[in-house]
Amino acid sequence: MKSEIICCLLFWGVIAHTQTTYFVDNLIGDDTNKGISKKMPFKSMEIINKVHLKPGDSVLFRRGGQWIGNLIPRGSGSKKASIVIGAYGYGKAPVLDAKGMVAINEKASHTIRLFNQDYIEIRDLKIRNYKASEEPRKLVLKHTTTYVNAPKNGIYIEAKDCGTLHNIHLINLEICDVNGDMSTKNNGGVFAEITWNKDVTKRVKSNFEGLYTEGCYIHDVDRTGWSNRSVWNRRSLYSKRGDTLANGSIHNWYPSKQIVHRNNKFERAGANALIVRVASSPVVTYCSFKHNGLKGSGNASFPFNCDDALFQYNEASYTFYNTEATSWDHKPDVDAGGFDSDWNCKNTIIQYNYSHHNGHGGILICCNGTSKTSFNDGTIIRYNIFESNNHHIVRNSGTTTNTKIYNNVFFAGKEQDAVQLLYHKSWGGFPDTTSYTNNIFYALGEGNEFDLGKSTNNMFEANTFYGNIKNEPEDEAKSKENPLFIRAIDSETNWKPYLRFILQIKSPEIDTGIDIAGHPMKDFLGNPIIGKPDRGVFEKHNNN
Repeated sequence: MKSEIICCLLFWGVIAHTQTTYFVDNLIGDDTNKGISKKMPFKSMEIINKVHLKPGDSVLFRRGGQWIGNLIPRGSGSKKASIVIGAYGYGKAPVLDAKGMVAINEKASHTIRLFNQDYIEIRDLKIRNYKASEEPRKLVLKHTTTYVNAPKNGIYIEAKDCGTLHNIHLINLEICDVNGDMSTKNNGGVFAEITWNKDVTKRVKSNFEGLYTEGCYIHDVDRTGWSNRSVWNRRSLYSKRGDTLANGSIHNWYPSKQIVHRNNKFERAGANALIVRVASSPVVTYCSFKHNGLKGSGNASFPFNCDDALFQYNEASYTFYNTEATSWDHKPDVDAGGFDSDWNCKNTIIQYNYSHHNGHGGILICCNGTSKTSFNDGTIIRYNIFESNNHHIVRNSGTTTNTKIYNNVFFAGKEQDAVQLLYHKSWGGFPDTTSYTNNIFYALGEGNEFDLGKSTNNMFEANTFYGNIKNEPEDEAKSKENPLFIRAIDSETNWKPYLRFILQIKSPEIDTGIDIAGHPMKDFLGNPIIGKPDRGVFEKHNNN
């Protein structure tokens, strides 16, 4: 028995010994130290790049400290013991800044770079990548002059022929001041990608399973706040692995899973704030997107080539509309809205969101009809508030199919004239089979209208059309009565302005909606829906 106890103690002693915490202090540190105590810490990121980290190890930077260079940690954690890169002490978050430096064997500048590593947690840091001395490459085109910097990332995560990488967590980070390349979406705050070997015989089907971004503030980055991509991306609507597609390529779609964005704030991205590509059931929830698209075309957030994406409880506002042509596509801005269900997506759900004061639309559903393999099928847009978005509120563009839009509030304020409340347009073809049910359209300006173009099989049922509206669609159960919101006009003292769209007790919208298959059981505020649903986003009988 005594020998067994000794063996157990030795075993646990080894476990404790192998979980090492490395401290890094730019003031009192020295790279000749062992770095395993706060009194004798390391000094630089370069020494950390030489350490092979093991499961359970931590690398902690002193709060208040600043480091310049590229952090390229080595090693992976395990399912039970992640590697943690974070902070210690008191004060402001440690600042890591590559300042445009490109590490050996890298093609671009990355402040933190992960390669074929998993079970990694990066948290509580401020990450920059700003090269003040850079003279951007000047591009002069017919209608515009622009400047394109060298590509840069705050964090770059690569998976190459490695199978599945698990559980990479980005937590409580401030990622900012990345003056990257505005000509490509694939750089900026965070960029994660799946790549492969040029030699086809060495390629291994790869993806992420667990890519979490939580509580982060990503701002003032070019071009994109957070984005990803994968080479395993080819498919069509009904194809299966190994099928030959209409364009001659082979179906190889292999999505990442458990991509989750929660409680993040995105501000002042050069173009798009958030793009999620090639993923199954990604979730974007409780995120804020404000003042994005400052330098180039870009809706605030969207999934692309995804199945079952869920965007909910988010706010998108003040996306900037650029009226001049951009250098990389020679066209004026067409994407400057809040949300977007992009092409090659199936069964996207966008619900319980607040999209307001965006420069060019509240939401987009799109599909490039000129592509032989493109599709956008089964998008659901429900229980959202779209307020005072310029030019149009809903744009359904291209050959989308089976879109359901119900129980939303579409509001155009007094300052907005000639807004297209619904805008169905051609992009290699028109949308087919779009249904609108239980929505409230409320327009205060002049000349607001519906433009359904040559789209087919549109269905309207139990919608309310109130105010100055032209070209109302046919709807046997339509209402033209005032829905009697608590307050239609905005108020600076109303700290949650969307609450003014709650229905008064005498509203004609109460219990006049119709049941829809798959209808959620709660309203915009989480109140249960009992009996027939009200029109709009709030159930009045639960808000008395």
